[in-house]
Amino acid sequence: MRPRLPLQSALAPYLRRIDESRTYTNFGPLHLELESRLAEYFGVHETEILLVANGTLALQGAIETASVRDTRWVIPSWTFVASAEAVSSAKREIFFGDVNSTDWRLQLSLATAQEPHIVVAPFGDSPRLREIRQIVAESPVIVDAASCFDACGSMGSDIMTNALVMVSLHATKLVTTGEGGVLIGDPQWISDVKRWSNFGFRGRRIADVRGTNAKLSEYSAAVGLASLDAWSRTKEELAVVATHYRQTLEEIGLSLQPALDSGHVTSTAVVRFADGAVRNHVRDALYQSGIETRAWWSEGVHRMETFADCPRREELLVTDNLASTTLGLPFFIDMTDTQIDAVVRTIGALIGR
Repeated sequence: MRPRLPLQSALAPYLRRIDESRTYTNFGPLHLELESRLAEYFGVHETEILLVANGTLALQGAIETASVRDTRWVIPSWTFVASAEAVSSAKREIFFGDVNSTDWRLQLSLATAQEPHIVVAPFGDSPRLREIRQIVAESPVIVDAASCFDACGSMGSDIMTNALVMVSLHATKLVTTGEGGVLIGDPQWISDVKRWSNFGFRGRRIADVRGTNAKLSEYSAAVGLASLDAWSRTKEELAVVATHYRQTLEEIGLSLQPALDSGHVTSTAVVRFADGAVRNHVRDALYQSGIETRAWWSEGVHRMETFADCPRREELLVTDNLASTTLGLPFFIDMTDTQIDAVVRTIGALIGR
């Protein structure tokens, strides 16, 4: 992965505005402008959106301010560890669930429908709040849609009470503030997280509730505004890379993550092999050829020592299978057809195709 953030020339107009206003943090004018523009993109009211210093803090703030207290959160083990770290930092219990083999999303169960959930939209998938609400009808729901900026566009009609969606604005994501995150959803919940992110203050310098400092700075907002200016071009360029990748992989009988079947773009390319032995052979051989790969979500969070003792509903068989058979391939905005062909040709030779 080779992230590409806005160049100095694109940032300059926004940096000049910071110099002129001499406002550097605390919900400054650039912060508010970025929230307003993102609200328009997501199709929501400005009261239904909040910028936070990073995606993990956004998740933690949402958990700490949820309408339920001192209870466990059902989350998939097939996720980036930040999802679990946010629950742990909020001092809530984790209950791991398995995912579906078809779309890699959390298996929802009536047995835990009354408990709060973090549902992960994997590798560019859409939030699917209405689908989630068919099972988890009233309990708090957070959709960790970290890499799903494109799939979350115009989601306003899906805003629901007691539900939030988190999109990461990290440097590796589609639109970026360098380091940041955005929450979209229930305006009362958004208001509570905003107070949490500002030391528990609401209108006066007294902490009415416990909180922290999770505000996004004006400099980060400047990066976000410049990145958003380039979004249409970014999407077009990534779509070209993704299309060529998919076509060449199909020629050797492989495919990328299910989320891309919807036509959205994302910042990762994850391929699945027939079994773990083949995946490991390809991974090791690519490394020897100077081609870097990555197991984005490692072996699943439940396999990490820090979270190994967390309760779970059952053996996480699909998670274990995905962890052993998937591999993140090189994928970046200016990746050429020649580079893609070299990666796929090497994989094809390794698997006999």
